[in-house]
Amino acid sequence: MSQTDALDDLSALLTWSELPTGQFAAAIRIVSPGAKGIRLALRAEKLHPYARFNFVSADGEQVRTVLAMSMIDTLFRTRAATPESPQDALYMGPLTEGDEVTLEILLPVGVSPQAVSFSIPRLSHVEVLPYQEKLLFKQAQSGACNIDVSCRPEWESVAQGVARMLYTDTATAQSYVCTGTLLNNTRSTGTPYFLTANHCLSTESVAATLETYWFYQTDTCGGGISAEAQPRFGSTLLYTDASTDTTLLRLTQQPPAGVIYQGWATGLIGIGETIGGVHHPAGDLQKVSVGQAQGYAYCQTNRCLGADPTIATHIATNWSLGVTEPGSSGSGLFLPYDGRYFLAGQLTGGTSSCDTPSGVDFYGRFDTAYDRALARWLDPDPIDQARSAIYRFYNTQSGTHFMTANTFERDSIIRTAPHFRYEGIAFYAYASGTTGLSPVYRFYNRLADAHFYTISQAERDHVIATQPNFSYEGAAWYAKIATGGESSPLYRFYNLISGTHFYTTSEAEKNHIRSNLPSYRYEGVGYYTWVSN
Repeated sequence: MSQTDALDDLSALLTWSELPTGQFAAAIRIVSPGAKGIRLALRAEKLHPYARFNFVSADGEQVRTVLAMSMIDTLFRTRAATPESPQDALYMGPLTEGDEVTLEILLPVGVSPQAVSFSIPRLSHVEVLPYQEKLLFKQAQSGACNIDVSCRPEWESVAQGVARMLYTDTATAQSYVCTGTLLNNTRSTGTPYFLTANHCLSTESVAATLETYWFYQTDTCGGGISAEAQPRFGSTLLYTDASTDTTLLRLTQQPPAGVIYQGWATGLIGIGETIGGVHHPAGDLQKVSVGQAQGYAYCQTNRCLGADPTIATHIATNWSLGVTEPGSSGSGLFLPYDGRYFLAGQLTGGTSSCDTPSGVDFYGRFDTAYDRALARWLDPDPIDQARSAIYRFYNTQSGTHFMTANTFERDSIIRTAPHFRYEGIAFYAYASGTTGLSPVYRFYNRLADAHFYTISQAERDHVIATQPNFSYEGAAWYAKIATGGESSPLYRFYNLISGTHFYTTSEAEKNHIRSNLPSYRYEGVGYYTWVSN
């Protein structure tokens, strides 16, 4: 990728054309000989939020469109998670089938090509597609002893909540497959929480690359593929823990119609109880395994030893029907009860195979992960998350304030930017959205060297359309538009001298400013936050 690695090199390859609509467009074709599919990794220096990126296959049949605003939101989360090296943040585009892909860039009317600057430092050369509806290679990837889920119709409701995963390490451009499960919460909000294994996926940068493929199974027992797999793109990392090999994600896009959100159990599975799972061994069509819980284990660094349940991190299983294989990792362990199925763990690995079907497999304990952290999302209060602290800094050079919800960004500023004076926790908000919450959008004002925050989508769009010196950086946190419950108003001021904004939840500070600082124009309540977590 040497020709597209640098911003100047790629810019030289792009030829912009003005369309009859007044929009500017450009395209570049990239070939990776022998690939079954390609994912492009983009490093974005500058993006207009309303630019459109189309990833087009060679035959033109597959067009995956990504809006730049979505890219900015994804990169904002990635950079916040790694503030020590924000320049290393890459956006991994969606999978495009075949050994070549054309990237089309379409700008809004009135936006010049100078509003976009990016490079393509690497790509992922995919040799095995995560779906096979076009029969590009042999269908049966897994061992012959595995059982199609369609052969056991009693497991169909579980199968509708299980997806095959494709994700990419942006540092190496290597792509991998695992299995994950869509989880319900106690309020049945339809929030797409997705459980898999920590050893599959454990960072925000990789979570952003996730593609999930749904309904990938045979139409009949031993038959062909039932329908084209339905992909969904992107996720946010909520929680990950190596000890129980647990990762919980929130999918960026809603799963397709027909999925079933899975229930779960917080009790400890008893030894000898019947258990089972639906998974994608070796990335194959969905298979089902049925067996018994054999015992409990403490697993660490690829080794599991029998352990008392008071300290055990995993459940040991063996199979009477089917096995698991690489690609099954992260799939759920289910406990049948009264005609329904409840998730109790996710697969770490083990020794079962078609050659050794009596081998033991190990599943991270869901009940332990639930008690540690997962309850905040899966057993929610009316707003289904724990709140996050919003940290406030004072920039002694510009005389403005900066706020962040990310502890890594906070620590990086404290460590590397001495002119930012840490002032403490300003208030609390939420890290992701749900019913009753709205995103607070963050902009960087390049002229004033200050940040601007708004919960108003209309104001966000107005700033994007009319203030070219404001760079849109994504959703910083989530809060409430209207008062309610324990929320408190966040007051907003405009500094007539610096052209920047100031925000405070303090009634006393608000009153002091209004009484003593005439250069600050009071603009009212910006939105509603919380004073505790």
